[in-house]
Amino acid sequence: MKAIPLVHPVCHLGECPLWNPEEKILYWTDILKGKIWRYIPGHQEAELYWEGDHKVGGIAFSRDGGMILCSDKGVYKIPAEEREKHNAIPKKIIDLRLTANERFNDITTDPRGRLYAGTKCNNNKNGKLFLIEKGMPPRILLEGLGISNGMTFSIDLKYFYHTDSSALTITRYHYDIHTGNISQPEIFYRGEEKNGYPDGITIDTEDHLWVAFWGASSVRRFNPHGKRVHELKIPARQPSSVMFGGEKLNELFITSACEGGDDIEKGLDAEGNFLGGITYKVITPYQGRPEWPADL
Repeated sequence: MKAIPLVHPVCHLGECPLWNPEEKILYWTDILKGKIWRYIPGHQEAELYWEGDHKVGGIAFSRDGGMILCSDKGVYKIPAEEREKHNAIPKKIIDLRLTANERFNDITTDPRGRLYAGTKCNNNKNGKLFLIEKGMPPRILLEGLGISNGMTFSIDLKYFYHTDSSALTITRYHYDIHTGNISQPEIFYRGEEKNGYPDGITIDTEDHLWVAFWGASSVRRFNPHGKRVHELKIPARQPSSVMFGGEKLNELFITSACEGGDDIEKGLDAEGNFLGGITYKVITPYQGRPEWPADL
């Protein structure tokens, strides 16, 4: 399996890849540049989809065709009828106040259309995980997180996985589909800095977790018992997130970032090493699960 780079300008902090199965288009964010990119298979280059004054840390599609944006300003939505406007103005849809220097960093949805949205603060100490449900006030499920990051659900929907990058952990919780609550935490993965920081995650139909490892130039596949069974090497030091897409959902898309670099336009550090900022595609023998639309 080989990582094939998509053609697009280097992202400062590429994140949150999301495949739209109806449109058959991949979207992802550049958090620090306030941009959303998209890649249409068959096109030579990716294109800039949206640009604004939001640091968009997570995106989701809604059941009515709109796009949900979770950013440093809160939870917003681009209505379906405005989605093709390059500079559409998102509308705030949830009354949720973030603290100073706090922003959303990664999100996911569940089968009922709930939104699980994690945050990070500049001090990497006071992050939260919010549960956002239609007709209900937002609830805080977890507090005191370092960097709330990748999330997904087991194939049988019994478990919810949550990544805290700065703690070097992926925690597995029991998940109640009726209430959205999570409970009984157990450590699924605990790492060391020398092996990279767990970042964005996704799952395949064999119930194996795929994890981007920031700082390690790799994406690793874990079985349901937490054992690493495969590793993909990526030509970027800072892969940030992963998502299955493509016609057969067998193409793994991997975002990366040059955050902390010396040359942001080229994605390089002070020694000329490539940190990242490119999104890659890997054709795999595995199949992913489509993401659920949000009911917001």
